[in-house]
Amino acid sequence: MNRPSRSVRKLLDSVASNNEAAALDVMRAAEQLKDEVLRQRLLNLIHQLHQDAYDLRMARDEIQGGTIKLA
Repeated sequence: MNRPSRSVRKLLDSVASNNEAAALDVMRAAEQLKDEVLRQRLLNLIHQLHQDAYDLRMARDEIQGGTIKLA
């Protein structure tokens, strides 16, 4: 794997980790809310952050030898 591919893989993994960390912070905040509508919106956001992290890691894993496999 060449250097640009490694850099992209590291970047994707870093962004995925940041999404997961943000999701945990939002989850902690959502647990303290009494407003159920806002709480549900935040839970949906948490789900989306985790899904995006998963998608980023899938993209990272598809990068091989400097090319990205397209569906």
